Amino acid sequence: MPDPGAAPTDDAVRQAAQSLDTACSETGYFELTNHGIDLGLIRRTLEETAAFFRRPAEDKARYTAGVETQFLGYRRLGAEKSLFHGGAEACEQYRIGRSHDRPAAATAIDTAHFHAPFADSSMLFARLERLGDQLMTLAAIGLGNAEDRFAPFFESPMHRLGLNYYAPGSSAELGNSMPYGMSPHIDRAVFTIVIQDEPGLELLSPNGAWQSVPAGPDVLVGFMGDYLQRWTNGRYRAVQHRVGEIRRDRISIQYKHKPSYAVVVEPLARFLAADGAPRYDPFDTGTQYERLLSTLLS
Repeated sequence: MPDPGAAPTDDAVRQAAQSLDTACSETGYFELTNHGIDLGLIRRTLEETAAFFRRPAEDKARYTAGVETQFLGYRRLGAEKSLFHGGAEACEQYRIGRSHDRPAAATAIDTAHFHAPFADSSMLFARLERLGDQLMTLAAIGLGNAEDRFAPFFESPMHRLGLNYYAPGSSAELGNSMPYGMSPHIDRAVFTIVIQDEPGLELLSPNGAWQSVPAGPDVLVGFMGDYLQRWTNGRYRAVQHRVGEIRRDRISIQYKHKPSYAVVVEPLARFLAADGAPRYDPFDTGTQYERLLSTLLS
């Protein structure tokens, strides 16, 4: 990222955009530096998250996530089914973030209720939103577009912050056939930024090898999700990732940059091949995404 402590020059922005474009095209992942996010805030968020997951089960259940909460809130251990094996994901999860008011018949949700246990996390979420917007500007420039090319897709964005807790032995407790903390998948997002206090996250490299991601509150790693891969018709590479076997208590923070509710993501015209053939079908980030997530949560 351009140095946040100084006004970015045109050259600095171009260089950052080119670096991002290269990473997204070749590997789909990158480490973020010069992001300007306070390390103390990240540490407080990790501590706040750990404190929440230490609460009694009946207290955490007051925040249970579901369709009626627009999936904000708490997901108990094993609440999310795995698409990779016959079991469930071996972690507890919590989601804060944006909500929508569509369709008109939907019951309004009390977003403040779900954010209440996470004051520091909410501040970090706001800071990551701004960082995400900067990355979208750089992506647009790197792709040869005007810097506001993607702005119409983000008029009322549905960005989310995921807070996950992984404990040793959870996979076996659930009776899973594989030891993953989180099984391999691609995120339904534009991109994801991850911070983890202990190692565990692994990204699939272009050569088919799983690569471990460094851990620590000062390490921010970003990787491409499904939506930028669709928009660019495959020029940008969505990254499959997983969490391996857990040997120590682990907290992870995942920020997911998402477009407005019900934006239909499909290959943009300038990225289509000479014959105009899209490599990906359109995907509705509203009802289609909700149906998908509903099938995963029990």
